[in-house]
Amino acid sequence: MILPDFTPVSSKPVLPSHRHLPASRISQACDGILNLIFPDRCFLCTAPVARLRDCSVCGDCWGKAVSLRLKPPWCPSCGLPFQMMPLTDEGHLCGACSVQIPPFSGARSFGYYAAQLSRLVQGFKFERRRNLAKPLASILASAYLETWRREEFELVVPVPLHPRRRRERGFNQAALLAAALQEQLMLPCSESPLSRVRDTLPQVGLSDAERQRNLRSAFRCDRPALVRDRRVLLVDDVMTTGATVASASEALLTAGARSVSVLTVARAVPGIE
Repeated sequence: MILPDFTPVSSKPVLPSHRHLPASRISQACDGILNLIFPDRCFLCTAPVARLRDCSVCGDCWGKAVSLRLKPPWCPSCGLPFQMMPLTDEGHLCGACSVQIPPFSGARSFGYYAAQLSRLVQGFKFERRRNLAKPLASILASAYLETWRREEFELVVPVPLHPRRRRERGFNQAALLAAALQEQLMLPCSESPLSRVRDTLPQVGLSDAERQRNLRSAFRCDRPALVRDRRVLLVDDVMTTGATVASASEALLTAGARSVSVLTVARAVPGIE
């Protein structure tokens, strides 16, 4: 296994979230009172944190998560980082995209789905830590601005959950990320065009072919007029093989979207955990 270089990329700053901005006296006072009555700790390492400001993540763990940022070169189609420099030019495709180009125009992720970054995403999604939406959206925004112009897309659409799973979880993590990204970059965003019509099996443990079969026709565009002739950005928390975003992209393109690109917080890379 070849491990990536996890040193911070100082030339590519992460956009500040509210945890980095100067705190007002009122918020400082609220945090002081809350920490006195209900002291909070980092859910990754148990270090003491300010309940409101730090979102249950200490500065050290946040810094380690940010240091997992992906660095080029990566596949221009699916965004998979190359563990070794390709022998050809920067347009070199990964093995999977060389065999079959995905329906989306391009995909980018902020960092590796590993270590502290994977724990942040898991805490956000499975432990109902909704307050992580804004900090995670700040790193989404950084990956966005590193790749595209602000005016590149005419609509941001989150990957939907099946209604049953959304009821169980209480929220759709992709929708929270998309809304926070809209707030930070002033991008038009709508959750309504796309729905998940099949409650598919969990993707964990499935082969690439099984993932594709599992997600075939899983999504439907309910409001084609919203996406017709528009460049759409599809937002999700994690991209593994790309089967989920490929299926969602096909539904949007079938409904008339001009193009679909993909942006996620993290990217699962074989051999890196």
